[in-house]
Parts: sequence; C-alpha cells; structure tokens
Amino acid sequence: MRAGPLYSSEVIQLLNKQFVNVFVVLGDLPALQNSTKGAPVNQLAAVVAQTLKESVGQGAGKSVNTFVLSPELELVGHLPYRKPNESFSPVDEEKYLTFLKDSLAMLK
Repeated sequence: MRAGPLYSSEVIQLLNKQFVNVFVVLGDLPALQNSTKGAPVNQLAAVVAQTLKESVGQGAGKSVNTFVLSPELELVGHLPYRKPNESFSPVDEEKYLTFLKDSLAMLK
C-alpha cells in the first residue's frame, strides 16, 4: 500500500488531519495483547488481531491492512490490501479515500 494510495498527497493530508495513525507489526500483536502497557493497548491489539484473523480466514492477505477504530477502540472499518479470494490487486487512491471518508462519516 505504501506504493499505492499512501503516495497521494490528498490521502496523506486526510490521514494526518483526521486520524491517529499507528503502524503495528503483525508479529507484535500477541505481545501487545498480553502486555502490561494498559487496557487500551491490549484492546487495540485484540480488535486488530480478531479482524485480521477473520479477514485471512476469508482469503484476504495479512501483510498490509487498514483498520479504522472509534475513540472507544471499536472497529468502524477494515480495508485489506486485497479483497477476500481476489487475485492481487492493490487498493487504488479513490477507493482508499472513499473508505476513509465513509469511516469518518460513521464516527459522526
């Protein structure tokens, strides 16, 4: 995704203005879920891990995903890099912008 929509200045501006951006390494999820860093970190890791597990179970890739969570850390939206059971097809800029804007609308 870094070579796709994240190269768009419009996407970057929207992400920086409206979202708190966090990068999580897949291998770190178990440690974050079981850490002593506090309930919010554990909850964040649990939501991401569960959603990712369900997505992978449907055939989506797990290397690059976007999750939108509410301030209460509830899942609002999830966008895998490719749709379940679809051959590799990177997410384009317009699709990504629509996803982000729809997620913001759901939070209001």
